[in-house]
Amino acid sequence: MDMFEYYGYFAEENRSDKLIEAENRVIDALFDRYLPGSGDLLDSSAGTGRNAFRLANLGYTVTAGDFIMDHVETIRANPESAKLKETYCSSAHRLSAFGNESFDAVISLGSMYHMRTKAEREVLVKESLRVLRPNGIFAFSYMSPMAMTFGQYFNAMRTYKTQDRMKAYRKLANVEKTHVCDMFHGMSLEEMTDISREYGLKILTVASTYGLLYDMADEIEAMSEEDYEAFVKCQINCCEDPVVARYCMRGLFIAQKKELDLFD
Repeated sequence: MDMFEYYGYFAEENRSDKLIEAENRVIDALFDRYLPGSGDLLDSSAGTGRNAFRLANLGYTVTAGDFIMDHVETIRANPESAKLKETYCSSAHRLSAFGNESFDAVISLGSMYHMRTKAEREVLVKESLRVLRPNGIFAFSYMSPMAMTFGQYFNAMRTYKTQDRMKAYRKLANVEKTHVCDMFHGMSLEEMTDISREYGLKILTVASTYGLLYDMADEIEAMSEEDYEAFVKCQINCCEDPVVARYCMRGLFIAQKKELDLFD
């Protein structure tokens, strides 16, 4: 299954279950805490526009793009699309349509963990920083290697045919070694630190947005409103703990582009 099939099949942007809602609320809290509060913002992996519309309503001048044309058309068909400065269809690591230092913030949720090679990830970072002004904010979502390994382990455990189970465990060993599973790449905190040092970024936070919640969707959906609100509050309160960020399924990296001086 390629990315076009994946996002067409799962349509995660259109899900309204409590688990996705909880993740969105954690992301909202982190953006409210670390984004500049105003200015020109590029959402280079906008999906169907959930974050783009919210940030436009908060006063940002938002340009929104996505590599799936169906998503872009959904954004354009939204009654709130007039609040966006521009919409376009392109990958998050292809930003040649924009000039250097065009934005005060660049966010890319969902693209980095599809960049399975280091070269691809470096292009995404370089292009995002090229269009970002000095002292601007750069944010991307990631998947952790531990979560990816756990996910494949659960797949192996659920398999009952001997041959299929052996294949699943061999795949598990490969995932553990390469941090790559199917179309996904797991990024370690060490790789984020290396990226920050190499490209002149000051890390503001690395935070969990999804937690270790692989099989909890049904339980969370069945929560009372009171329990659910307590659950979301807990997610927000602990999301920036380094241990939680290391082992979460999905997280958010947020950094500031340094203004380089003569010694850099």
